[in-house]
Amino acid sequence: MKKDNNKRNHINGENYCGLNNFKGRHFNYYESNNSIFFRISTPNLGLKPICSNLSEIEKQKIRNYVIDLLGNDPVNCYKDIIYDESFGSLRAISYRLGISRPTLRAYISSWLEILYGKKAVERIIKLFWPENSAKQREKIRFYEIIEKHIRLYPERTSLIPTRNNLLDGELRGLLSKNTFKPWVIDYLTQIKCNSLDESHAIYDIIWGKNCAKRKKIEYEDIKDFVHQRNHGKARVLTLKFAFELMTEYPTDRYVKISCGEGHKFPIQVKKLIYDYNWCPYCNEYFCERLMRNYLEQLFNTKFEAQMRLEKACGIDREEIIVQTINFNGIQYRIRVFVGQLRYDHFSPNVCIVGNNRVKYKYAVAGEYDGFHHDEENLGKNPFCDNLEDFATINARDSVKNKVSYEKKVILIRLKEKDGFDRKKLSSNQKEVIQEIIRQFNKQVRDLFSFHDVRLKYDPYIKFNPLGEDGPYRTKGSLDDFL
Repeated sequence: MKKDNNKRNHINGENYCGLNNFKGRHFNYYESNNSIFFRISTPNLGLKPICSNLSEIEKQKIRNYVIDLLGNDPVNCYKDIIYDESFGSLRAISYRLGISRPTLRAYISSWLEILYGKKAVERIIKLFWPENSAKQREKIRFYEIIEKHIRLYPERTSLIPTRNNLLDGELRGLLSKNTFKPWVIDYLTQIKCNSLDESHAIYDIIWGKNCAKRKKIEYEDIKDFVHQRNHGKARVLTLKFAFELMTEYPTDRYVKISCGEGHKFPIQVKKLIYDYNWCPYCNEYFCERLMRNYLEQLFNTKFEAQMRLEKACGIDREEIIVQTINFNGIQYRIRVFVGQLRYDHFSPNVCIVGNNRVKYKYAVAGEYDGFHHDEENLGKNPFCDNLEDFATINARDSVKNKVSYEKKVILIRLKEKDGFDRKKLSSNQKEVIQEIIRQFNKQVRDLFSFHDVRLKYDPYIKFNPLGEDGPYRTKGSLDDFL
């Protein structure tokens, strides 16, 4: 067995469709010895770890909990496990299982050693059940925020916000000043694998005594950042004197950029530097591709890109619908050639097996709506020169929704304004899949008045948003294991 396949269980089979049709699961455990994985066919359940004062029923409760929660590869599935509803601190698990914390911790450690090997136990305990494991979810969120700032170190350390600015902004309510440094050190040692001395040195450089004296972001900093962001092809179009005339704080100002492909767009400085946002035109195409990959893996079928409604719905190319859009008391009457509209993604043959074991076929379309679909402020919307352009976009979206409903096409929309940006599509597939499933289930009920088809979200099936691999299962049930 190849090392790449040792961490997970791949999903195959012609009847796999969606998250609720997976059959024939299997589940194996592995212990890690440096970079080589050794298969443990079936752990010896008769082994007698410490804590002999536990009854067999109590031991079985703990074993079931650990196996079902952690699965094959707890280190690489760390975030998913922490966000699992069944995950809890030792205090919560102790209360749930009715076992004292010291006894619980000792037996879990012994059982983890059987499953994952002695070397992995310390790291797993430190990841999932440190002294204050009740704060694990908050710590993950903290790590995600710190990650986008740490990436500027060491080349552009001056662009990283001070500790106080972070605590007053993105980290507000997440942690206290006294917790900030310990969590940063934990991040640098556990996630970035730096030594303790290196971590303290990095912290001192970025958020040490002199961080409050760090200069504000200057025009030259932005110019240098943009130059490096796209390998010298992009440039700042806003002139220096115009930037310095702006009254807002430097990170709140808007500058105009030309990307390497020649697209011109306005962007807020903090979005450019700290959120790593870039050209909306290039971003739009990339996000559409990510969404199509999710749809194809979820529904196990091919979705055609940029499919005209003329072909998808059998609508005449010259058919016109006049749509009225109101903005600020002004009515815009927009003529829309319906057959010439396009779905970003379309498949007429999505097959779903219902609860009654009958196979149903649906036409499913996908649309990714960038922020320009909902941004009425023309100063921030590079796609629209005037309100009539914005009204035209809204008219086309409205007509597409109406025609899809009439033709019984399930139309799934992911909107950037709802938070489905490039970052979420790339790294937070849980919310993406849950939203797709929510819209699909709702439209099946609305369009067909049918309740026997209902997709369910399975947190242990993972997708590759870049489409380089198929979906795979990260863990199976206790029955599959035994």
